[in-house]
Amino acid sequence: YYYTRSEEGQQYFKYCRKKGSLEAPEEMLLDVDQMAEGHAYYSAAGFNISPDNNLLAFGVDTVSRRQYTLYIKDLTTGEILADSIYPTSGGSEWGNDNRTLFYTATNPKTLLTEKIKRHQIGTDESEDTVVYTETDNSNYIGVGKTKSEQYIVIASASTMSTEYRILDANKPEGDFSVFQPRMEDVLYDIEHQNDKFLIVTNK
Repeated sequence: YYYTRSEEGQQYFKYCRKKGSLEAPEEMLLDVDQMAEGHAYYSAAGFNISPDNNLLAFGVDTVSRRQYTLYIKDLTTGEILADSIYPTSGGSEWGNDNRTLFYTATNPKTLLTEKIKRHQIGTDESEDTVVYTETDNSNYIGVGKTKSEQYIVIASASTMSTEYRILDANKPEGDFSVFQPRMEDVLYDIEHQNDKFLIVTNK
């Protein structure tokens, strides 16, 4: 069970979990009040647990520009891994191998979300692979996973148009395929269930 809680007189959340039941002993994953000490501004976001519950990816912004550095914490040892990725939107998504992390890279000048990249734990950020580049500045992009946890999904959306790309989460080294190319004035959303996709659209 994952949850956040706050304490009276404190400014930030504490991110915690309990195993088995809500009566189990609490395990504190991140104490953001403690992490923020000494900073005039501090924002932690994008908390993302690996499928095996052993790793936590999260983003930190200390200058109030919504340019986050991604960090990864080993929840078994309590260690913050050497992996450090900047600049990002703060959000990310795990492949089902528990070693691959997809994230949204931002432009350091315009702050726009421009690329989706793939990172392997233990490698340098410079080795990350660009899996998608958005060429339309009116579209915002992000990466997530279906509720079934079977597909990694890249979303590209504007006010009146959407487009999704999908990848088998069990094969994170593969290539994304376009679910439905974007069309003018056509919005759609997708969700995976068993052997089919459910689609909501205005078309």
